[in-house]
Amino acid sequence: MKTKSSPPVALLRGRKTLPLIETYFELNHLKQLFRQGWLRVGIPTERCESVAEHSLFVALLCLFIADSHFPEADAGRAVRIALLHDLGEAYVGDLTPHDGVGREDKHARERRAMEQLVGKLPRGAEYLALWDEYEQGTSFEARLVRQVDRLEMGLQACVYEHQGAGDLSEFFASVEKVLEAPELRAVLAELEALRPD
Repeated sequence: MKTKSSPPVALLRGRKTLPLIETYFELNHLKQLFRQGWLRVGIPTERCESVAEHSLFVALLCLFIADSHFPEADAGRAVRIALLHDLGEAYVGDLTPHDGVGREDKHARERRAMEQLVGKLPRGAEYLALWDEYEQGTSFEARLVRQVDRLEMGLQACVYEHQGAGDLSEFFASVEKVLEAPELRAVLAELEALRPD
């Protein structure tokens, strides 16, 4: 798994500190962890987004999209789910479909990582429940975040295409498969029209 540097939590080895500080050092690895799918298609490391950058933009998009298109959604809940949805990757890494890890195995690994990451925090059980909600798609907000997660990938693919990365159609096809909401499909259609020739 390609990263900018080794996991920052290693800097705490043998030292006792507050759970909040320990969790920060653990999650800081998301800033070091490249989104592996982009590297696989040749995006250079100096331009490749990190998992943390992706998660921030998913959360922002959830806020904007829930507020503008889905008044029935609890935008705050969607943002919380979006902020939590990739945290397990701090320990598991950014596994892609090309890594040969089955869906159930990936889920089990990420859940163990989430338990380790948030279990020591005062509201850890609540955070874990929100992550489970996302994984199981048990709420409107969780299903919205899943779609927005994929839409963000399409938006980033469009940026990379405009920066000369070549044809990233496989990423747009992946987005197309997940989007159910007509409002989000309209955004994708507009995005497709913006792709370079």
